[in-house]
Amino acid sequence: MRKLAALATLVALLLTATPALAAPASTASVLSFNLWQLPWIANPDTADKQARAQAAEKVIRANGTDVVVLEEAFSAEAESLRKRLTDAWPYQTPLVGQYCSTAPGWSTVDGNCSNSPVVVNGGVVVLSKWPITEAHQLVFRNSYQGTADYLANKGAALVRILAHGSRPLWLAGTHLQADEAPDTLPKAHEIRMAQLGEIHGLVARYVPGGDPVAIAGDLNIEYWAGQGRKDGLGRGQARQGEAALDGVLRTAPAGKYTFDAATNPNAAKSVPATYRDSLDYIGALRGGGRPLADVGAVSMVSYGDGTLPSDHYPVRASVRF
Repeated sequence: MRKLAALATLVALLLTATPALAAPASTASVLSFNLWQLPWIANPDTADKQARAQAAEKVIRANGTDVVVLEEAFSAEAESLRKRLTDAWPYQTPLVGQYCSTAPGWSTVDGNCSNSPVVVNGGVVVLSKWPITEAHQLVFRNSYQGTADYLANKGAALVRILAHGSRPLWLAGTHLQADEAPDTLPKAHEIRMAQLGEIHGLVARYVPGGDPVAIAGDLNIEYWAGQGRKDGLGRGQARQGEAALDGVLRTAPAGKYTFDAATNPNAAKSVPATYRDSLDYIGALRGGGRPLADVGAVSMVSYGDGTLPSDHYPVRASVRF
């Protein structure tokens, strides 16, 4: 009996000492796509927007990612596109900044949302194959007066996605302040850094410290040109963005440019034909001791023959969390 009792005690100690197995990691694929679907006042050519929306739909379906973040989805044609995509991505947020209240589908609303008739929405929407159980809207308090962006409710959609049935992944879809001319570059960069700080604050406010958070969108940070615009710590602008966000930001690999006037005639309508840089990113946030989601290599999605959907090329990545 003594031997049996000792054996039972040993087994109990071993079971107690054995650490609990961590839940297996999950993976979600994410696509960020600036549609270049401007409001009617900025582009009244509905035939062009309809053709490009149909081309964009083919790109989105061909990639089939778990989550899609759309930027510049301002137009009626973009709204029709979103409705068509509900068969595969049934869980969708409202457009950021379209409504300044929680009633149409937001869990919370934060920031400086304007109901002025001369201010358009922010153009950002998140689509998911998995249930979105929370959706928090932020309209940026920091904006650049005198630029076109000042007349839009630009901001971020922070969503909690119940991935694979039970594991939560939070994701912030966003579109930051754009540059408009060489003389706007310093101020626009300053505004973008402040906007990333606002997203960091939004995450701290609503996301439990143990949950991973990804970010995707058109950040308007010139990855390549920005490497030459260093701060006092010797960091290029993308690295400055990581510091403001407290996270990591990744874009297309060397030799690929998400805004490329040399290969995309739509981009060449707004910048010199020699302009080539990357503005679109997928990343992850730290902060509060939260686990950092593992963002895989970001790839750029090229277009085939026919109608070019946008002036940007989309980016995609797998996020392990």
